[in-house]
Amino acid sequence: MQQGYVREPEDIKCLILYCLSLLPITVREEDLLEIVMIDDGFGYFEFAQYFRELIDARMISEIGVGGRKEYLLTPKGKSVLDLMEGHLRASVCDKAQAAAIRVVRRIRRSDSIRTAHRANGDGTFTTTMTICDKSTELASVSMLVYSERQCRILEENFKNNAENVFKGLVNLLLEGDKKQDPED
Repeated sequence: MQQGYVREPEDIKCLILYCLSLLPITVREEDLLEIVMIDDGFGYFEFAQYFRELIDARMISEIGVGGRKEYLLTPKGKSVLDLMEGHLRASVCDKAQAAAIRVVRRIRRSDSIRTAHRANGDGTFTTTMTICDKSTELASVSMLVYSERQCRILEENFKNNAENVFKGLVNLLLEGDKKQDPED
């Protein structure tokens, strides 16, 4: 027996359009998939089929961003969604909203953390790890390491723990005066 409320093609299409309407930014297909797959009534292949149909019908626009494809709801898609208002169950809409919030938070966090490395002429590497807020650089750390593997490890750990690294660095720098010997 199939579970979930979203089973019929028009329900799946409505859910895809609804999920896109929740997003303040363009998203990749895999991010949209994460939001849409909140109901057990359909699977990936149904999503992929109806997603392509919505693109072909010009209800979803495909945009090239930095060498990758991202998607957004078109005015035509918004009009169709407005006509289908109330078509989806409230519980499905609530789950979609929660999933959209999670995905947008993850995308914004990812966009605020940057890492890069370059090879130096002497066989070492310099890795630079940065935290940004919109267009402002909040903190940046550059380190000299001895292999590209070390760069990748540092960069991955920084991406996973950027907030803790930033907070720890700020705390360490602000508390520096407190730890000095008063006789110095």
